[in-house]
Amino acid sequence: MRVLSDPLTGAAATRRTSRRAAGPLAAALAVVLLGGCTGAPASGEDGSGTTAQAAVRSAPGDVVASVPLTVGGTEVTVDVHPLVRAGEHVVLTYDLVPDGEEDVRLGGRFGSELRGEYVRLADLRTKHVHVQARSQEGEVVGSPQELYRLPAPGVRVQRAFAAPAEGTGTMGVMLPGAYLEAVPVVDGEVPAPVLATGDDGAPAAGGRVRPIDLEAVAEAPVHGLESFTRELSGAVDVLESSEHVRINLGGDVLFDSGSSSLGAEALAVVEAAAARLSTRAPGVVEVVGHTDDVGAAATNQVLSERRAQAVADALAGLIDTDRYELRPSGRGEAQPLVPNTTEENRAANRRVVLTLTSGAASGSQVGSAGELPEFEGPVATGTLGVEIDGVRRWRCTAPAVERVGDSLLVTLDVTALDDAVDSAIAPGALSGIRSYRGEGTSVPRHVLGLTLMAGSSAVHPYDYLAGTGPEGEEVWHTLGELDTLQRVDGGQTLRFVAVYPSVGDVETVTLQLDDVLGAKPFRLTDVPVVG
Repeated sequence: MRVLSDPLTGAAATRRTSRRAAGPLAAALAVVLLGGCTGAPASGEDGSGTTAQAAVRSAPGDVVASVPLTVGGTEVTVDVHPLVRAGEHVVLTYDLVPDGEEDVRLGGRFGSELRGEYVRLADLRTKHVHVQARSQEGEVVGSPQELYRLPAPGVRVQRAFAAPAEGTGTMGVMLPGAYLEAVPVVDGEVPAPVLATGDDGAPAAGGRVRPIDLEAVAEAPVHGLESFTRELSGAVDVLESSEHVRINLGGDVLFDSGSSSLGAEALAVVEAAAARLSTRAPGVVEVVGHTDDVGAAATNQVLSERRAQAVADALAGLIDTDRYELRPSGRGEAQPLVPNTTEENRAANRRVVLTLTSGAASGSQVGSAGELPEFEGPVATGTLGVEIDGVRRWRCTAPAVERVGDSLLVTLDVTALDDAVDSAIAPGALSGIRSYRGEGTSVPRHVLGLTLMAGSSAVHPYDYLAGTGPEGEEVWHTLGELDTLQRVDGGQTLRFVAVYPSVGDVETVTLQLDDVLGAKPFRLTDVPVVG
């Protein structure tokens, strides 16, 4: 199948005479929220949406959110029920109801190609993602086991996950095409596994399904979310999780060749690093210098030690060293980040790395200083969108970016500007072939790969280590769309979403598809930040 990456028009051009209308703004705003579930956090003191207040207003059988999505060339409404606690697990129930009288071929959306990780639970306060539970045989626990065609009356889907901590009143639910910020977590009976249809509430025809068997759960993974950002045009790389932060400072920005004296541009770099360290709980900061392999190994060892000491001395004037003990050391050329085979790789290996193992003490904000870097490719505002010609024509728009707690929900709408029906050409080239994490890592081939830009800072979506690939590489999944290679007929819009770390107090951001192998680059500017 040939894949093209392209932007499309803003609001979805729907064809349904529907029982529910789609909203016009971001993915979360396309959700019809009912009962006690809202798009904003529950009224807990910490604003996290984790109090039980939202849950007391919802019963297990209630529909708390309805999401209209384009699936298989038609509109399908996803009716989401509360998460029901059952011992060590919670059960998510959602109903897929097509708008039409014919069965719908689901393809990858809500399918099984990615082993059930299209639908996930998220706790953005603690920065964790819950993946669907599996049996000893590796099958998802719940019904249906696989779903390739959606019957016209609709289907009820149930899946088990690890339960959140006691007292958690809401969790986020990531769906293909939408993120629900605050789905209630309730106690009670798990809803029946079969969707009721018709006015009499009778089960759908042929709907004999066993109740979910939680005894079959062998594993219910919970992964810590990490974030990867680049500030000051890449001079500062930050890899952050709930347990640690690693800050990579580019050596060529800090020092002149062969020198251990900080250069003129170094202050802004060290200040950015200090700002990120100060958001963490107190602990020991390892300051480690590295060099390339040019010159004698002994000389490089001494140079790396002196550079680490210079950075530590500069940091000492910016942070409280009684709370953040600085331990400088050098590794010389012994631990290259990448092979020293090119000048570009050698530059990457010349660095000073700060590592602090401690929890986050306050919300970490990515800096938004500096100018937006130059860009080669189509550029337009998020509202207007960019258009790309190919075998099919597309328009990509970004109506808004929504604040979700201390994070950002990014929405990309991709519209087909032709009249094709059931075409083999789909908007799949929305990411590059290689992972932004570098060598030894990979991401799903058609993951939504937008970079969020604020000033000279580049922000990637939250991600988590999902497993190991066939060649031993780390496989990372983002908290967002894992497969954009989906059917979309002419005039229809596919909506893709992903969740990102927050940036500073900004009114607009830029979203771009970077110019990397396998992608068709574009940039959307002036995307409003709302909420």
